[in-house]
Amino acid sequence: MRSLKNFWYELSIKRKLMIFFSIIILLISLLNLYTLVNAFRYLKIYELDLIKNTLIHDLNNALTENNNALENYLLYSSESYHDVFQNSIPAVWEKWDKVWKICNTSNDIYFQLSAIRYAFIAYVNSATKAIQHKDYNDKDFVDTIFYIRRIRSYIDSYLKNLVQLRLEEGSKLHSVQISKVKVVRIVSFAGTILFGIVSLFFLNLFANSLSRPIRRLASMSLKVAGGELNIPAYKVSSRDEVGILTDSFNTMTSNLEKMVNRLKDKVVIERKLREDELKIAQMSHSLKEAQFLSLQSQISPHFLFNTLNTISRTSLFEKAPKTVDLIEALSSILRYTLNKQNKFVTLEEEISILVRYMQIQKTRYGDRLSFILNRCGCEDSVEIPIFTIQPLVENAVKYGIEPREEGGVISVSVGREGDSVVIEVKDTGAGMSAEILDKLKYKGDVETTSSSSGIGLKNVQHRLSIAYQGEAYFNIKSRLGGGTTISIKIPWRNDV
Repeated sequence: MRSLKNFWYELSIKRKLMIFFSIIILLISLLNLYTLVNAFRYLKIYELDLIKNTLIHDLNNALTENNNALENYLLYSSESYHDVFQNSIPAVWEKWDKVWKICNTSNDIYFQLSAIRYAFIAYVNSATKAIQHKDYNDKDFVDTIFYIRRIRSYIDSYLKNLVQLRLEEGSKLHSVQISKVKVVRIVSFAGTILFGIVSLFFLNLFANSLSRPIRRLASMSLKVAGGELNIPAYKVSSRDEVGILTDSFNTMTSNLEKMVNRLKDKVVIERKLREDELKIAQMSHSLKEAQFLSLQSQISPHFLFNTLNTISRTSLFEKAPKTVDLIEALSSILRYTLNKQNKFVTLEEEISILVRYMQIQKTRYGDRLSFILNRCGCEDSVEIPIFTIQPLVENAVKYGIEPREEGGVISVSVGREGDSVVIEVKDTGAGMSAEILDKLKYKGDVETTSSSSGIGLKNVQHRLSIAYQGEAYFNIKSRLGGGTTISIKIPWRNDV
C-alpha cells in the first residue's frame, strides 16, 4: 500500500489525469460490455426460439404437401402427383430430423415427435399399399383410404400438441428472460449511478490535492511580496509539478533570505574595508618613506661587481687560484640573485648555481661536507621558480651538517616519473624532532632562513603551490639523529 502511495506521489499531473480518466473509461466500458453481452445472449435465445417454431412450421408444410399429393393422385391418377408424393417423403423426414435435434427439449415434446414419426411411418406404408392396389370397387382399398385419413388426423393432432408445447415453452422462456433483462437494466442503472458518485468523489479529492498547495503558495507569495521572508517552508508529499513548484518556492524564499542577510553583512564588511583602506594608505605612505631611505643606503651592484672583479684579478696576479674560484662563485651567485629575482629559471640554471654555492661551502667545511648530484638529462626542458633547490641545500648545511662534528653527506637527485619531475634533497645530518617536523608540515610557524637569499622552507613550499596551482607535491621526512629528506614533485611542463 505504501509503495502504491509513493508511486502515485511520484507521477506527474498529466499521468495522474491519464490514469484517473482511463480507470473511469475502463469501468464504463466494462458496464457497457456487461450489458451488450447479456443483450447478445438474450438475442441468441430468442433467435433459437424463432428457429424452433420455424422448423415445426416447415415440418407441418412438408406433411401437408405430402398428403395433398397423395389425395390428388388417388383422385386423378396423375403420375406427376405420384412423383411429388414420393419426392416429398425424404423432405418430411429431413424436416422431422431437424425438429428432433433442435426442439426435443422436454419429455412431452419427445412424446409428440415420436408419435409423429411412428404415425408417419404407418401413413407411408398404408399410402404405398393403397397406390399399389388402387381399386375403388375394392372394399379393402376404401378401408385403407379411410385408415390413411385417420392417421393423417392423428398426425395433425400431434402437430397441434407440439405447437402448443412450443408456445408454452416460449412463454416460459419469455417470462424468464424478461426478469433477467430487468436485472441487467437495474445493474446497468445502479452501476452508472455508482460510477458517477465514485468518480465525483475521487475527482474532488484529486482537485483538492492540486488546488490546496497552489492556494497555500499564493498566500505565502503575498507574504514574501510584503517583505516577510522568515516564513516556514511548506512541505508537500507529491513529486509532480506542484511538488516541484513548492520545492522551488521554498528554495527561492530561503535564497532570498540568505541574499538579504549577505547584503547586510556586505554593508558591514564594506564599512570595515573603508576603515582598513585608510589605515593601508597611511601604512603605504610610511613604507614609501622607508623604501626611499633604504635605497639611499644601498651600494650600487655595479660597484660591488667591479670591486669583486678587481679582487679576483689581484688574487690571480698573486697566484691564488682557489681565491679566484671562490670570488667567481660568489659573483655568479650575486649576479643570479640580482638579475633574476622573483623570476622562473630552467632546472639546469638552478643546478648550476647550486654547484657554485656548494663550491663555496666545500671550501668552508672541507672534508666534513660531501656533495652528490644525480641528474636525469632533462634539466634544460623544465622551468621552476628561482631559488627552489638552493635554500633547501643551504638549510641542510646549516641545520643538518654544521652541528655534527663529523659532518655528513648532502645528495641532490633529479628524475622523471611519468609526466612529473621529482627532486629530492637528502642529508645525513642531525635531523629534527617530531614536534618540529609537525610544525613545519602542518602549522608552518617554524621558519628557517638562509643568510644569502632570505628564503625559507615555508617560502619555497608556498611559491611552488602558487606556481603550479596546487599540483606541486612537497614533503619532509626527518628523524632526530637520522637525517632529513625533502621531496618535490612538479608537473613536466615549461609554461609555468
